[in-house]
This record gives sequence, structure tokens and C-alpha cells, in this order.
Amino acid sequence: MEIKKYYLTKSDNTRRMEKMENAEYIVVTSSRYKGFSSLKNRNIIEKIKYKEDREFSCHYIIDCKGNILNIIPDNEKAICTHNTYIDDRSISIMLSLNSDGDYSKEEIKSLEKLIHKLMKKYNILNSNVIREYDVNLSRRPIKFTDESILLYEIVNKK
Repeated sequence: MEIKKYYLTKSDNTRRMEKMENAEYIVVTSSRYKGFSSLKNRNIIEKIKYKEDREFSCHYIIDCKGNILNIIPDNEKAICTHNTYIDDRSISIMLSLNSDGDYSKEEIKSLEKLIHKLMKKYNILNSNVIREYDVNLSRRPIKFTDESILLYEIVNKK
């Protein structure tokens, strides 16, 4: 599994460069845009730094080809759920929708590998791998809110 690093620049709206003490959760969310690469999604997040009324970031972006881009180091806080308790203790992964508004097999496979790698590295419990929906009831990740069993199956796959 190859993970490319292309960190966001410092910004109050995206990358505050605040250190995270301990990762206890993995939060899965999704992009609003269909068919975008991980790089294009990263660049959209980078531009949020110029918007006074928006805040968002995540640690990883996985695109439809299964490419993984790390945009914030694991030991820094991201602004994913807008719930300070969770964001201060979580590593967040954003999925990209394909042009049909779904997730590809390659993307789900990369998500599974990344989740298991992070769980092992940070000793994160299965029950602490959650959807953004579980935190703030937003409809992200879209397919995972309608089919909640999907994330459960990924996390508990041996």
C-alpha cells in the first residue's frame, strides 16, 4: 500500500498544526464532489484557507483508483467532524465518490488496508472506527450512512 504525502499549508481553517496527544478514533467521511482524484480533493481543501466561513480537513484522502494521499500528519489534529472531542482524538479518512456517486472496489480495498494499518499502529478499537454521520449526523460518507453494515464489515474483516 503506497501512501503519498502532500501536506496542506498552515491555516486556521484547514491545518492549525496543533499536536494530537493520542489517536483513539478513526473517522470516515466523504467528498461532496464526484469523480475527483485525491489530489483534486486535496487542492479544494487547501483553498478553504481563503474562506472565512468554512473549516475542514482530514488526514487521508482515498480516490476511486485506490490512491491514498496523506494531507495532514497523523500526530496533528484535523477539522473533520466539528466536534472538538472527536477531532482532537481522531485520524480522519475522506473517500472520493466516482462519477456515478458511488465508491469503487479499489477505493474500498485501500480503505480497508488503511483502517487496519492505523488500528494496529495506534491500538484503536474496532468500535472506535466511526462515520462522520455517527458524530454529527451529516450524510457522510454517503453510502455508509445508508448501509451502516459496510463499515462494520471492513473493520471486522480478518
